[in-house]
Amino acid sequence: MHLQRDSLSTPSTPTQSSGLEGLITTSEDGTILHLNGRACELLTLDNSQALGKKLHRLFTFYSSEDTAALTAEQTPFQIALQESIHQEVILGIAKDDTFKWFVFHINPRSAENKTGLQISFMDVSKLVNQSHALKDKQHQLQLLVASLNDLVFEVTDMGVFKNYWTNNPSLLFYPPEEFLNKSLTELFPADLAIPTVQLIQNALKLDREFKMEFQSPVEQHKHKWYSLQIKPIHRTQNRVALVVSDITKEIESTEKIRFNEHKFNQAFHFSGLGIALTNLDGYCIESNLTLTKILGYTQEEMAATKFSQNTHPDDVERDTELRKKLIHGDIDSFTIQKRYRHKLGHFVWCSVTIAAVFDNANTPLFLIVQVQDISESKKNIEILKRQKIESDLVKIDLETKVRQLEEFANILAHNLKGPLSNMPMLIDELKISKDEKVRTDFLDLLTISTEQLTETLHDLGEILELRSNKSLVFENCDFQLVYHKVKQQYMEEIQLKNATILTEFNVKQIHYPKIYLESILSNLISNSLRFTAAGKAPHIEIRTSLEDDGTLLTVKDNGLGINLPKYKSQLFMFKKVFHRGFESKGIGLFLTRYQIESLGGKIDVQSEPNEGSVFSVKFLERK
Repeated sequence: MHLQRDSLSTPSTPTQSSGLEGLITTSEDGTILHLNGRACELLTLDNSQALGKKLHRLFTFYSSEDTAALTAEQTPFQIALQESIHQEVILGIAKDDTFKWFVFHINPRSAENKTGLQISFMDVSKLVNQSHALKDKQHQLQLLVASLNDLVFEVTDMGVFKNYWTNNPSLLFYPPEEFLNKSLTELFPADLAIPTVQLIQNALKLDREFKMEFQSPVEQHKHKWYSLQIKPIHRTQNRVALVVSDITKEIESTEKIRFNEHKFNQAFHFSGLGIALTNLDGYCIESNLTLTKILGYTQEEMAATKFSQNTHPDDVERDTELRKKLIHGDIDSFTIQKRYRHKLGHFVWCSVTIAAVFDNANTPLFLIVQVQDISESKKNIEILKRQKIESDLVKIDLETKVRQLEEFANILAHNLKGPLSNMPMLIDELKISKDEKVRTDFLDLLTISTEQLTETLHDLGEILELRSNKSLVFENCDFQLVYHKVKQQYMEEIQLKNATILTEFNVKQIHYPKIYLESILSNLISNSLRFTAAGKAPHIEIRTSLEDDGTLLTVKDNGLGINLPKYKSQLFMFKKVFHRGFESKGIGLFLTRYQIESLGGKIDVQSEPNEGSVFSVKFLERK
């Protein structure tokens, strides 16, 4: 490694040495043969320590360019011995965690055909350290200038441009060099140049900075805006630094912000929605007139209001939960329907949309609350719901009546057809028969047909009486009381069969015709007591529970059960009997279904042979 001479001023030859220089002579292999007292002082060595040793064994030498440690082969002493050339170089040695720097003059010398070195050196630590400091400052200045997007001019007190620095020569509408040695009045219109010169002179006079903004005076750059900072240069009496920055984007951004603020203010104050700005705790910061009309409070009263205080108690928990999620950034916004207390005391239904406003650090600042009065809509929806329920009930009623009329027609066609068709034939036979025994048999058959016809007409009369009952009285029926009344009718059979009946009335009352409820419960309990296996005590469970659209009554027994795959389609039909050997006309379930369905309810059954049955009655209450 060949080291070039440093630019510092040093003695050119060892013959010019003075008492400030250290002197060292070496043999042809670099071993120290002699060193003077100054050399010992500069290197902090004893004569005995150094003699007979090589310099690179005593010290590690460092380059002044980059403070890199040099190997023995890289030292200029070794190079001078090998190449027999003169070397002049600055090297450093480490002392107490700092560097001491020396300028070395290395000259080969010959004696008795042997080549050695004569070395003179001086301490130049102060100069080297100053040089390094200057280089560091130059580097920092270069980094600073490279990081600037501004244009800096040096300008006289009369406004003449003398120098410039910039990392962006295209910043202005003229190249920077075109400003040099020209005055502001030459380059700019008077309305811009004269105020700028006055600010320059004031900055020098008052020793303070001034700032101004101006729009480009060049027609094709009219959209450009600049900031001009005028700073006195304190080492001179008549110079300032003009720092020019392009602020076009900032101006456009500011104008956009102003425009958006104007739009927001217009939308805020003249919106058809009630709008409020609240802090994170829910206190009103500002509200518009529409909100005061919705809630009845003045803007001053709103400013002292916390919205949760006027929220319906049933709506507070959900509202608070959503606000927390909004503030934590879990959701962007939310909309809920809630009730606010009006100043007059009543509650107003509102659709409320809330969003949070965050700063650049994503910290929530405040909430924007939009409120729409939906009380009228809520009222209309409730009316529509009631009307729909009423229309559904009418539809169910009509469908039930149509089906009942069809069933009634079928009953007339089947149950009356047989007896009526037999009677004329039997009468004709009685007229022509002379045999008393035959006449007696025909009279018996005629009697049976008459009785069947009478029974059918009686049953149909009961059905018609149900259909014609226009004065059904709806009242609050207590299930427990109705059950006790029905139970009394069957006490003898309950005791005779050792039956147990359990009740669990989770729904205590129902608004229903009591006469129908008694009949329904009577028929279901009667069937559970009647259709039981011999030697098996009846066990009946009666329960009520609340359903979404009404009340459910269930009657469960352990009786004979029904073969539903075989009989389900006939289960609630007129005069259908599914168990032989029991006293039953097959009309009880038919009447029960009729009573339930005529008021919009439904009846169903789950059953298996010998496993019992569960009858479920859904009451559709009318209030």
